[in-house]
Amino acid sequence: MKRLKITNDHGWTPRTLRKQERKIKDASLRVRVTAVRLVMEGFLGKDVAKMVHLCRQSVRRTL
Repeated sequence: MKRLKITNDHGWTPRTLRKQERKIKDASLRVRVTAVRLVMEGFLGKDVAKMVHLCRQSVRRTL
Protein backbone atom coordinates (compact mmCIF):
# COMPACT_ATOMS: atom_id res chain seq x y z
CA MET A 1 0.00 0.00 0.00
CA LYS A 2 1.29 3.45 -0.91
CA ARG A 3 2.12 5.77 1.98
CA LEU A 4 0.33 9.08 2.30
CA LYS A 5 2.51 12.06 1.54
CA ILE A 6 2.15 15.01 3.90
CA THR A 7 3.80 18.25 2.89
CA ASN A 8 5.04 20.89 5.30
CA ASP A 9 3.89 23.97 3.37
CA HIS A 10 1.84 25.01 6.38
CA GLY A 11 4.77 25.13 8.84
CA TRP A 12 3.27 22.72 11.38
CA THR A 13 5.51 20.01 12.81
CA PRO A 14 4.56 16.88 14.78
CA ARG A 15 5.87 18.62 17.89
CA THR A 16 3.67 21.71 17.45
CA LEU A 17 0.66 19.51 16.67
CA ARG A 18 1.26 17.53 19.87
CA LYS A 19 1.24 20.79 21.84
CA GLN A 20 -2.02 21.82 20.15
CA GLU A 21 -3.61 18.45 20.96
CA ARG A 22 -3.23 19.18 24.66
CA LYS A 23 -5.09 22.49 24.29
CA ILE A 24 -8.02 21.22 22.19
CA LYS A 25 -11.17 20.57 24.21
CA ASP A 26 -13.32 19.21 21.34
CA ALA A 27 -12.68 15.45 21.33
CA SER A 28 -13.39 14.90 17.63
CA LEU A 29 -11.07 17.73 16.60
CA ARG A 30 -8.37 16.39 18.89
CA VAL A 31 -8.65 12.96 17.23
CA ARG A 32 -8.30 14.54 13.79
CA VAL A 33 -5.20 16.49 14.81
CA THR A 34 -3.74 13.34 16.37
CA ALA A 35 -4.35 11.40 13.15
CA VAL A 36 -2.58 14.05 11.08
CA ARG A 37 0.35 14.11 13.50
CA LEU A 38 0.73 10.33 13.44
CA VAL A 39 0.78 10.28 9.64
CA MET A 40 3.38 13.05 9.67
CA GLU A 41 5.44 10.90 12.01
CA GLY A 42 5.42 8.11 9.41
CA PHE A 43 2.65 5.75 10.51
CA LEU A 44 0.48 4.11 7.85
CA GLY A 45 -3.15 5.22 7.58
CA LYS A 46 -4.45 1.79 8.61
CA ASP A 47 -2.25 1.83 11.73
CA VAL A 48 -3.33 5.37 12.60
CA ALA A 49 -6.96 4.27 12.29
CA LYS A 50 -6.38 1.56 14.89
CA MET A 51 -4.56 3.94 17.21
CA VAL A 52 -7.29 6.60 17.20
CA HIS A 53 -10.19 4.12 16.96
CA LEU A 54 -11.50 5.23 13.57
CA CYS A 55 -12.02 3.38 10.33
CA ARG A 56 -9.31 3.72 7.70
CA GLN A 57 -11.58 5.75 5.41
CA SER A 58 -12.22 8.30 8.15
CA VAL A 59 -8.50 8.79 8.63
CA ARG A 60 -8.09 9.20 4.88
CA ARG A 61 -10.81 11.88 4.75
CA THR A 62 -9.20 13.70 7.68
CA LEU A 63 -6.00 14.11 5.73
